[in-house]
Amino acid sequence: MTRNILFVLMCMLSLNTPAQNKAERIKQIREMYAQAQAQVANNGKDGNAAKDMTISTHELVSQEHDVHNETELSFFFHEKREIDVSDGSFTAHEQPYFIIEKNTQHFHYTYREFLFDANGKLAFAYARWELDNGSIVEHRYYFDTKGQCIETKMNPDTPDYGNGQESLKMANRYLAIFKSIMEVEEKNPVQSNATPTRSGSDQIKYIRTQYATAKDKVAEKLYTFYPYTISITIHNQEEGDCPPVTDEYNFYGEKSNNDASSATECYFLSIHRSLSGFDHYGEFLLDSQTHQLIFNYSRGAEEGEVREWRYYFDEAGRCIETKSNAEEVDNGISAQRAIGSYLKTFKLLTNE
Repeated sequence: MTRNILFVLMCMLSLNTPAQNKAERIKQIREMYAQAQAQVANNGKDGNAAKDMTISTHELVSQEHDVHNETELSFFFHEKREIDVSDGSFTAHEQPYFIIEKNTQHFHYTYREFLFDANGKLAFAYARWELDNGSIVEHRYYFDTKGQCIETKMNPDTPDYGNGQESLKMANRYLAIFKSIMEVEEKNPVQSNATPTRSGSDQIKYIRTQYATAKDKVAEKLYTFYPYTISITIHNQEEGDCPPVTDEYNFYGEKSNNDASSATECYFLSIHRSLSGFDHYGEFLLDSQTHQLIFNYSRGAEEGEVREWRYYFDEAGRCIETKSNAEEVDNGISAQRAIGSYLKTFKLLTNE
């Protein structure tokens, strides 16, 4: 406890030090950048568990001209501890220190970097992209501890390309996406008073038809109108002697109602968690018309034992059938609580 209190006092004292001038801040940022680069290079090496997240998105922008938008986001993070001075206890959460963005659209390639300080604030942003005439543009933005851009370096010198606010906005959006994925909010679902238009048996037949269609779309056996796919892979290790864990999410979306101007909706999601001695896989099927959860499948395997759960929901979101070989069932409430958070992540990534 004494060490924790001393650590907090040192942090408090550091807040009372005189404000840095611009040169000192830029020097500090360059040192932070070098440290972050070394940490990224050592990620998952020397016996340490990897702590990273990769998000890959693929969007068909124009069917007529076959234009695709592909983005890969790489997050590198560490555990951030917030200590309670009163009793020395702490809470912990993952916090990115470096993000890399790679984007390709219509044969144009953009590369960006975002460096964050110990408080999770953007300290530096770098962008490099190609213009239509083939020339290369590079921007570097340096920020103070309050988030104000204090220095801009451009190559070539093109003052009309902004003041770092776009990079700050992008960084904050990526932080929100990271938080939505890492901190799943299992909220109680909103109950509907709608009266189902199908009987229970007809709804189950409908669900099975929707499921077969979704799986064919995922396998690209059926045409998808303006498809938008997202894959997320997370490598992490929880506190203590817990083994490293890998989480995978695969979102599949399309424009609703075959209308290019409509919102992109998720129709299928699969999740997979693997760690030593345990493996979990799950599927979420969304209705193609209402975009509500209508089916959830879950499978857990541990030490040779396999348990499966299938939950079927009616048009009002009520569980109408459960199939499981396990004693513990929850009528699909866990799936209903989690899907709202997953769809929030999907909307953040599709920028709807």
